[in-house]
Amino acid sequence: MKRKVLWSLLALILFASVNASAQKKQVVAAANKIVAALKNKDLKTVANFVHPTKGLRFAPYGYMDKSNLVFKKAQVPSLFLLRRSYVWGEYDGSGDPINVGFPTYYKQFIYDRNYARAPGVSYNKQIGFGNGVFNVRENYPQASFVGYNFPEGADGNVMGWSTLYLVFEKSGAQWYLTAVVHDEWVI
Repeated sequence: MKRKVLWSLLALILFASVNASAQKKQVVAAANKIVAALKNKDLKTVANFVHPTKGLRFAPYGYMDKSNLVFKKAQVPSLFLLRRSYVWGEYDGSGDPINVGFPTYYKQFIYDRNYARAPGVSYNKQIGFGNGVFNVRENYPQASFVGYNFPEGADGNVMGWSTLYLVFEKSGAQWYLTAVVHDEWVI
């Protein structure tokens, strides 16, 4: 009887390990496609990955709150065409509102570095630490996320590190993009 229980337990552990490995492979593959699409400003491709009911949240820093904007999947492909400004949050240090159009937000808080060629990539792990709060897990406890990191001094930026996180949540058998989080050294 004990032997049967041990074999069952071993089979469960092996299955969980294989399942976690397959999950990581699926999420990282999707993240790599999305970061390449972001590099090319291809929001149509990005929209293909957006969560169908939750939409896509944009956070300018690692700390997310209710001020972060969320766009529906159908809105994402045309974000570059929007002419109006939105308040995306507050600038670190000054507290002034980040009141800009999407093209400016994209340059400052999405693709401010060539994340498709980031020297550091992480899976479900914060990469890049400072005095800011990183609360992806609190907002998305069941999520998986991939971080693309430039350490301080990389690519000539002596001001500090930055990481672009792509956050995914599972619905059915599919993993969907639910947040794009830009984290960086803050004051």
